[in-house]
Amino acid sequence: MSKNLIGALILAAAAGSAFAGPISLGNLVVIRVGDGNVALGTAAAPTFLDEYTPTGTLVQSIAMPSTVSGTNFRCLQSGNSTSEGQLTRSADGRYLTLGGYDAAVGTASVGSSSTGGATPVLRVVARVGFNGVVDTTTTTTAFSGNQIRGVVSNDGGQFWATGGNNGVQYFSSLGGTSSTQLNSLAGTSTNNRMINIVNGQLYIDSASTALRGIAAVGSGLPTTNGQALSAFSGMAVNTSSSGYDFAIINSNLLYLADDSAAAGLGGIQRWELVSGTWTRTATFALSNGGKTRQITTTTNASGQVVVYATVLDSSNVTTIQSLTDIGNASTFNLVATGSASTIFRGIEFAPIPAPGSLGLLGLGGLVATRRRR
Repeated sequence: MSKNLIGALILAAAAGSAFAGPISLGNLVVIRVGDGNVALGTAAAPTFLDEYTPTGTLVQSIAMPSTVSGTNFRCLQSGNSTSEGQLTRSADGRYLTLGGYDAAVGTASVGSSSTGGATPVLRVVARVGFNGVVDTTTTTTAFSGNQIRGVVSNDGGQFWATGGNNGVQYFSSLGGTSSTQLNSLAGTSTNNRMINIVNGQLYIDSASTALRGIAAVGSGLPTTNGQALSAFSGMAVNTSSSGYDFAIINSNLLYLADDSAAAGLGGIQRWELVSGTWTRTATFALSNGGKTRQITTTTNASGQVVVYATVLDSSNVTTIQSLTDIGNASTFNLVATGSASTIFRGIEFAPIPAPGSLGLLGLGGLVATRRRR
């Protein structure tokens, strides 16, 4: 390798690490809203991605843009929303994605802001690579007057998003300024919560009258309007349910975060496909009035599912907790506790470097070490 190329790589690594270092494989990343200085309300608040080890050590915080820089927009979230802030990892594992608002810190009632008029507040898609570099060049005028909630990608170049209106939105390219609604058919839910891609299929969930539970969106990864929603059978039986983030483990097993106050529903639910019908086979409840809306999962060496969740309790204390599913004896374990006037939202595992990037990751890590905390 030439000296000029080595020098260029060093400069690139340093530039990409000016505000963040590479995210370490196996670590957890969680959205944190608020900097602890101002009580959270409906206004746009500073938004961060905090990296933690699975045992709860804070590694670094990556700030989402709060000012416009070149083609990158601001990307903040409202302080007290319950349904914003899903964090997902792209289907190829290379990127984290989330949604937000192109708004200044303190913008009032940002979750119900308009994307048109004299002072539009665009909805923003943020893409974050393993190197900690944040791209917020992708926007839409969809979800006007309501929230953007979840964003997912297959490869970091195309995106699908959910929100409080306008159904499922498709973004054809990174840096685009518009999106396409996929489901405007009569009877399909346009008020949706979370979104995921599993084995090449797009899924959403909702707690609306039109859809209560999880549904497949069309076939595969649709890109055009007119898509039907195929609801999972058996999940709409309880109208008190209030599902949020979900993890489909395989064709017969999934986990769902539910913040319902109804007995036997709130917490993390295990669902299994029994004789063609999805059946809730366990609910792991949280103590101290805790509510969880965002989760991610992994499998331990014994083949047991381990769920990591962000939890907000009745005292407004926000935590990261883990639960290993060993059946009725399963208990939640504290991983990390957030500070006052902040809230944890989406949680996901670190993105995976692209093939051929490991060398640069090592170089960037050396450059960035002193900037991580």
